[in-house]
Amino acid sequence: MRDTTNRFLIAAWATVPEVAEAEKRHTKALELQRAFRRGVVPDHARAAVVDEAVSTFLASGNWPANVGSRAAEAYAAALAWEAEHLALRRAVEQARVLKEDTRDVLSDNALAYLGERLQETLSAALTAAEALDGVDSDAEAIEAGGAALAAWGRLRQLRQDLQEIRAAQWAVLRAVSDNPHEVELWRRAGHGEVQRIPVDRVPQHEPYTVEFLLWLAASGSAYVPESLNDLRGYVDANTPGPVMYDDRGPLVDYSPSVTPLPDPRPSEVYPHSRTPQLDNAGPTPPQPKPNATVRDEQPPAWRY
Repeated sequence: MRDTTNRFLIAAWATVPEVAEAEKRHTKALELQRAFRRGVVPDHARAAVVDEAVSTFLASGNWPANVGSRAAEAYAAALAWEAEHLALRRAVEQARVLKEDTRDVLSDNALAYLGERLQETLSAALTAAEALDGVDSDAEAIEAGGAALAAWGRLRQLRQDLQEIRAAQWAVLRAVSDNPHEVELWRRAGHGEVQRIPVDRVPQHEPYTVEFLLWLAASGSAYVPESLNDLRGYVDANTPGPVMYDDRGPLVDYSPSVTPLPDPRPSEVYPHSRTPQLDNAGPTPPQPKPNATVRDEQPPAWRY
């Protein structure tokens, strides 16, 4: 779950102690990394000592003393710097992963907080609506002035609050889903706004308007899903099943059927029939008893 500037989502995470602690660890790691001194990698540090020695020799003809030991010391110091630099970089990355994983695991807490803020926003909208006195546009509010203008201004701020609460809600749900695109399709279809009301009866509301804010407050059905599974169950329950068509006409039942076996027909034995003799060394088997006769051959009927 990525960092955010959404004030409601920031406040939601602040109410979860585990998330707040993980965020502190990540912030501390970033501060240590920024404050860490600049340096060079070991190979560059050693090369700098060698280059200096060679330049001195070429300029003066004298070979500097302790070139090897000074190069080794520079390499060792740079190696220590590099190790701490790599450790801090890994600490920042691991702290970031820990922070995001903690947010994902405890996302239900954030959604519960957003649900409370949503109900507070809608309750405040109903209170402000009592002073509108029929005002339903910026021009009418300016013309009416007084309490109506103040109430309209309050509703416009609450509309922005609603926008941010919903943005925070969907940010949490997309972050914990294996398929964020699917969650975005649910949002566009109108899911996650109200319960107990069919999605096709929810007015168009993007971007949010004061009119939709008042409709949502009056409906009494606005909610924030308790979890991704809660939203998924609601979507499944309110999505009609697939419709099947047959271009050739009504649907055909292809269920398997059982055809009974026909009664066996007795074998036809003719007068000329003979019992098979499998062994010529044995006696000739008796003739079978005829039970059928050969039909007379039908004479051909010629047609001209």
